[in-house]
Amino acid sequence: MTLAGIGSFLGLEYKGDADIIIHRVNEIQNAQRNEITFIGNNKYKKYLKVTKASVVIVKKELEDQFDNLIISDDPQASMAKINHLFLSNRGLLKKEIHPEAVIDPTAKVGKNCNIGANSVIGREVEIGDNVIIYSNVTVYDNVEIKDNCIIHAGTVIGSDGFGFTFDKNKFNKIPQLGKVIIAKDVEIGANCCIDRGSIGNTIIGEGTKVDNHVHIAHNVKIGKHCAFAGQVGIAGGAVIGDYCVFGGKSAINGHVHIGNYVKVAAMTGVTKDVKDGMVISGIPAISIRDFRKREAIFRKLPEIYYSLKNILKKGKK
Repeated sequence: MTLAGIGSFLGLEYKGDADIIIHRVNEIQNAQRNEITFIGNNKYKKYLKVTKASVVIVKKELEDQFDNLIISDDPQASMAKINHLFLSNRGLLKKEIHPEAVIDPTAKVGKNCNIGANSVIGREVEIGDNVIIYSNVTVYDNVEIKDNCIIHAGTVIGSDGFGFTFDKNKFNKIPQLGKVIIAKDVEIGANCCIDRGSIGNTIIGEGTKVDNHVHIAHNVKIGKHCAFAGQVGIAGGAVIGDYCVFGGKSAINGHVHIGNYVKVAAMTGVTKDVKDGMVISGIPAISIRDFRKREAIFRKLPEIYYSLKNILKKGKK
């Protein structure tokens, strides 16, 4: 595409050679001629003087610092839209079911879906339209995946939840009878595990994004447009509201209720219910403001210790 064509596609102002051709996207520090890049963070401004990119997407305050520009209030969001123009490089515009995918005859697969090699789709599974399932994904029986979802390689959906009773000195398995229901526009990273419900269903809400190596246990209910960074673990029966964000390696206890618009810092342990809009951190989780105060005091503990030791020593004299 040309600079003019990309500007028109984005509906944004552009400056420079309208006819310059763009073949691909790249990082600003590595971009070459006929490539487009962006500056989403000010620390990358230094590369404007050395990048070989043909076009850079920038905020308005940088419009005089490069020859060929697209001006955007949110360069990263604009770049994300442009990436869709180059999906053909990954073969994702051709919708196909790989001949080595295994799909049970009772499963229903919608229109324009990609299903990769060695993926297994179980009995009575329902898959909507425009779904991408990469290689080596296992979808157990009776799972529902709605339109426009993306599921990356190695993920397992619908495996049994960790449900056992302990009786007469041994563990007895509780049959897991529920489903996993994944709403539309959900993306699930590689090597995730989403367990089916024991009686009710495990539900992932519309637009939610799940990073790699995330475990979602049985009967978890997740609302709309949440985001989970890598290695998050959610124990059984937890209920999470809409528009929540979870940092990497955070852990959510079973049966807790987390409100809407909650932000959970990385490596946080959530052991109790959390109200709407809270930002939390620590183990166990507390408000991030209190957590920072506590950490500031912890850093001063050696100084406090020696001061107190000197005071006690002088008091004995």
